[in-house]
Amino acid sequence: MITNTFTMKSILLKVDDKLNDELDLIKRTEGLGSKTSTVAFLIKYYLVTKEHDLSSSIAMLEKVLSKIDPESIPPIQEQLKKLQEQDEDSNN
Repeated sequence: MITNTFTMKSILLKVDDKLNDELDLIKRTEGLGSKTSTVAFLIKYYLVTKEHDLSSSIAMLEKVLSKIDPESIPPIQEQLKKLQEQDEDSNN
């Protein structure tokens, strides 16, 4: 007979009653079986959301960068000189 065994880690958290009630609400709303599955759901949701946000940000940055012509951008020395001149003008 083959049995699959695995161990799970326990994390003890002391939380405010309001957070406990909110976990229960999420558990009922999402049809989850336990608080453990609710916490796992929230962690996975967070990770997927963050990954999506990062992907969206990268896509947006790529779109912006594709519209920039590097040849039209003045050298950094020239840009710094103009900034310094503007700063001097504003101080006078």
